[in-house]
Amino acid sequence: MNTSPPRSPSTPVPSPSHLLEIATTAAGAAADYIRSLDRDDLGREYKTSSHDIVTEHDRASEEIIVAELRRLLPTCRIVGEEGGERPADDPAAGSDGPEVSFYVDPIDGTSNFAAGLPLFCISIGVAVDDELVAGVIDAPILGQVFSAADGPAMLNGVPLTPRSTNGPADALLLTGFPGQRDAVEFPELAARAHVEIHQEHSAVRHLGTAALELAYVAAGWADATALASINAWDIAAGFHLVHRAGGSIRTWPGRGRKDLPAFLHPAYVACTGPERLELLDQLHEQVQEFRDADL
Repeated sequence: MNTSPPRSPSTPVPSPSHLLEIATTAAGAAADYIRSLDRDDLGREYKTSSHDIVTEHDRASEEIIVAELRRLLPTCRIVGEEGGERPADDPAAGSDGPEVSFYVDPIDGTSNFAAGLPLFCISIGVAVDDELVAGVIDAPILGQVFSAADGPAMLNGVPLTPRSTNGPADALLLTGFPGQRDAVEFPELAARAHVEIHQEHSAVRHLGTAALELAYVAAGWADATALASINAWDIAAGFHLVHRAGGSIRTWPGRGRKDLPAFLHPAYVACTGPERLELLDQLHEQVQEFRDADL
């Protein structure tokens, strides 16, 4: 006779629109905190180098977000830039069903934030069993909230209008590729890529926040953005926005597994429309070839 206790039914997964509401509420709570700060004198610490800083407010913002997500959906998994992976409070509650994960960057663009610039944001992407279903990017000082679930991508509640990707001669790029990490990893390729990208395209700008760059590509304010070394919490929300706005994304696995979801890959090129900017794709193919040869 089977004497094991009966299994409790799995907790239903909220709809994408409900998950977006949860993420937006959590991001809004952190945005309120950030707007309340006196940013004239912010202390900073260094993670790996002077190019990788953190402030006490990054940590405080993440804790605010985590507390809200836990309050609204205790069974969720949270992956944050500062706190790493946090399993569900009660993993057994959702053990028989899909897993909801929130990918949280509490302040994307910390160097800008610490310097007093308004170009930074809170980014929360939502995945159900590794499929992105919602995302919100909240730029608290700029008053811009980009969001998407299973409908159109929106800015402050107004749907974004998709557009085509301009050709290279008219294209505006928002990108930090190649950056400092790239120059260390593959110096010759990085040096050549820097020249070719600026020669090929109309204008190249670097905002210092991958999430906001993706949001602006989704909005059609720029034609493309690209990076070769990134983390999921930086791009999960932005990837979903670009897709829901009618854009296109290619990713490369680097030295990691090729079968991972796209937002877990470290390299990408995102375009505002289905049309691609070939040079960016070709350069990232070359980066991948370099990394493959180095394995």
